[in-house]
Amino acid sequence: MLLMFSNFVLVDSINEEGSVLLEFKLSLDDPNNNLHTWNQSDSFPCNWVGVSCANDHKVTSVNLHGLNLSGSLSPTICKLSFLTVFNISNNFISGPIPNGLASCQNLEVLDLCTNRFRDDFPTQLSTISSLKVLSLCENYISGVIPEEIGNLILLEELVVYSNNLTGMIPKSIGGLKQLKVIRAGVNSLSDPIPSEISECENLEVFGLAQNSLSGPFPKELQKLKNLTSLVLWQNLLSGDIPPEIGNFSRLELLALHANSFSGNIPEEIGKLTQLKRLYLYTNQLNGSIPQELGNCVNLVEIDLSENRLTGIIPKTLGNITSLHLLHLFENRLVGDIPNELSHLKELRKLDLSINNLTREIPLGFQNIPFFQSFQLSDNNLEGSIPPLIGANSNLSVLDMSMNNLVGIIPPHLCKSQKLMFLSLGSNKLSGNIPHGLKSCKSLIQLMLGDNLLTGSIPLEFSNIYNLSALDLHQNHFSGPLPPEIGQLRNLKRLHLSNNYFFGHIPPEIRNLVQLVTFNVSSNRLFGDIPHELMNCSNLQRLDLSRNWFTGHVPFEIGNLVNLELLKLSDNRMNGPIPTSIGKLARLTELQMGGNFFSGNVPFELGQLNALQISLNISHNQLSGTIHQNLGNLVRNHFT
Repeated sequence: MLLMFSNFVLVDSINEEGSVLLEFKLSLDDPNNNLHTWNQSDSFPCNWVGVSCANDHKVTSVNLHGLNLSGSLSPTICKLSFLTVFNISNNFISGPIPNGLASCQNLEVLDLCTNRFRDDFPTQLSTISSLKVLSLCENYISGVIPEEIGNLILLEELVVYSNNLTGMIPKSIGGLKQLKVIRAGVNSLSDPIPSEISECENLEVFGLAQNSLSGPFPKELQKLKNLTSLVLWQNLLSGDIPPEIGNFSRLELLALHANSFSGNIPEEIGKLTQLKRLYLYTNQLNGSIPQELGNCVNLVEIDLSENRLTGIIPKTLGNITSLHLLHLFENRLVGDIPNELSHLKELRKLDLSINNLTREIPLGFQNIPFFQSFQLSDNNLEGSIPPLIGANSNLSVLDMSMNNLVGIIPPHLCKSQKLMFLSLGSNKLSGNIPHGLKSCKSLIQLMLGDNLLTGSIPLEFSNIYNLSALDLHQNHFSGPLPPEIGQLRNLKRLHLSNNYFFGHIPPEIRNLVQLVTFNVSSNRLFGDIPHELMNCSNLQRLDLSRNWFTGHVPFEIGNLVNLELLKLSDNRMNGPIPTSIGKLARLTELQMGGNFFSGNVPFELGQLNALQISLNISHNQLSGTIHQNLGNLVRNHFT
């Protein structure tokens, strides 16, 4: 009997707090059995997964982060009167946030982030006066942030990003003197930023990105002397960036991009000596880049792209020896590229594209050891490409297209076998494709069009298996299209027009099943259009014009149902226009003029209702009458 009594005591020995936790668990689903240690046969729950206790076995913390739990949230948890930390983040718990959660009156940390709660902002939580951290991020919480939030006078962190919050930020938030972190991005908050936030004197992180906030930059924020991160990107903010920005002496991150700020970048920005990341891109800023920016010697990333900045690139940027990224593209900058930039030995990414920069590229860039991305396209640069570029770094992106560069393609661009994107088009480069580039297996896009390059398509290209775009148009290339081109099975764009290629299109073209654009116009290709080309069912643009092709158009061309452009003009093709062309419902441009096509104009052409750019079947040997539906098509789209 004594043994039986002893066993009975063992089974029912869990204390009251353990019973509360087991009751709380009843509302949860635990498919992975992560809470298997929650066992009523234990005396205390202090060794259960996610449970921590004080010395007197009172539960003080329940942390169930990332346990793949679902179900609903029960306010039973608040029966744990000594609970200070409750974290159920990164689960799949759904439903409303229960009103009863407000009875957890000793809570200091409440983290419900990354679940599936659907509810209005839980105003009832504003009665938990002990709360220091309130995290509701990545849920489906809607409505406004209530004025009552100002009652949480001990609050240090308010984390509510990635919800469906609307309305204005309550002015009462200025009463939260202990607040260090506000993260409320990715919502639909609107109206101006209230100046009262400047009263949160301990604020360190202020994040309101990706909302609909409007109005000017609040000058009053300069009072926030402890601010390290100011993140307001992708809102509707406008006006000047005020000179008071220079008073944020501890600022490390300033992200104001994707707004409508205008005016100059204030020279006071040079006072931010602790700044590590500066993002002002995609605004309407004008004027010159202030020389004083070079005083921010701790900067790691600067992005001022997509503005209306004018003047020269300051040489003082060369003082920022820790710089990893410098993006100044799509502005109106003039002058040369300062040689001082080429001395930035930590530089990884430099993009000065789409400006009006002139003169030569400094040779020093070829010696930067960590260089990964170098983009100078669409400027007026002259001279040659630094000959050792790529020899001393893991270069993955090089874009110098649309300049006035001369000389040869440097031989070491792919020495590291990391080069993925190379665009040197629209220059005056000459010579052959260097051997190192022919065997560059890492290449994904190779764009060399509109130069003075010579030679043939290298057979080694067949080993560049990841190549998705090959553009050699408008050069002096010659020779046949090698059968090995069929091994480039990932190729989506093949642009070889305006060269001196001759011979047949090889039947191996059938292997390029991902091909979207195929342009070999203005060459000296001859023979029939291979039936194998009709296997490239993803083709959207097919241009075989201005060659010496003969024979009939394959009837299977109607299988290329994704075609939007078809150009066969100015060849020596004959026979009838195949009726199957009428199946090409997406076709917007059809050019078949200047051949020897004969017979009637097929009435099926009148079914091409998407034709809007051009229809040309002139200068052939066609006969008969034009069917009414084709006449209607011409009148509707071309008159």
